[in-house]
Amino acid sequence: MPKKKRAGAGQKPIPKKKHSAAGKEIPMPKKKLKIGFFSLTCCEGCELAVLDLEERLLKALNYIEIADSRLLLEKPLSKKLDIAFVEGSVISKHDLDSLHSIRERSSFLVALGACATIAGIPGIRNSLPDYLQDKIKRNQIKPMKEKAFPISAFVKVDFLLQGCSINEEEFLTFLNRFLHGKTTRLEQIPVCFECKHRQNSCLLLKGIACLGPVTYAGCNALCPSENAQCIGCRGFTDDANFTALDSLFKEIGLSKEERHNLFTYFNQLPEELKEFAKENSGELPNQLKELAGENPKKKIDLEALK
Repeated sequence: MPKKKRAGAGQKPIPKKKHSAAGKEIPMPKKKLKIGFFSLTCCEGCELAVLDLEERLLKALNYIEIADSRLLLEKPLSKKLDIAFVEGSVISKHDLDSLHSIRERSSFLVALGACATIAGIPGIRNSLPDYLQDKIKRNQIKPMKEKAFPISAFVKVDFLLQGCSINEEEFLTFLNRFLHGKTTRLEQIPVCFECKHRQNSCLLLKGIACLGPVTYAGCNALCPSENAQCIGCRGFTDDANFTALDSLFKEIGLSKEERHNLFTYFNQLPEELKEFAKENSGELPNQLKELAGENPKKKIDLEALK
């Protein structure tokens, strides 16, 4: 058998091929992907979670270039981006203008964390009673909208990385799949699945009101594993059975106000989105029409919370 020639003078080294677990060759990107991190109204905790990857993030820099980041760079290195990671909700015209600019610059846009995907912490005020709403000084810092909104209310979002803050492993998985040209989709699996996998005792059976049955998995049941209720920071699944869960909350002894607060702590309700539509000439953003009741499985009836 003839021996393979080694790369000598004037010869280029033979590049090593990347292979998947199945043994098939996986094409690697010919050039580094340009990515950017952007913050609207939020604490920037999700971007910090990415930085917490430390050495693993440094290894990823062999394939990506961080071309825009308020936390890392003095000024953008590139106008056009392959991926834009946007955290924070929209509460002002400044947020909205920034979001539209980011969308125009990026080929692929990812909503990063609860504030971007479901309005998150800023969205808590959406469901506050009127006497508390009146106490919010809307012009104290910058002009504020009546409500806080997820970024999907105004621009096309290509993927969601959920949670408060995001799961670092999910971020790496998404990036790895994107680099290999693979599509990523949300699995309609609730947190309860991960509780069973970790052999946790069910908090509902202990009389603890938990949103695990209606909340997207992916956090490895972080809160229930510490005997703390899930409060829905990853958003509600499309097939969530709110009626059954609300009945169970009644049996546990939660009042109407307590149940309303739990369901709306991280998540906006369709009725509130409809109210927004009335205030804006009856037009509801296309991205929110499904949440506003066109999908009955995802509709929560506030009147039923009695």
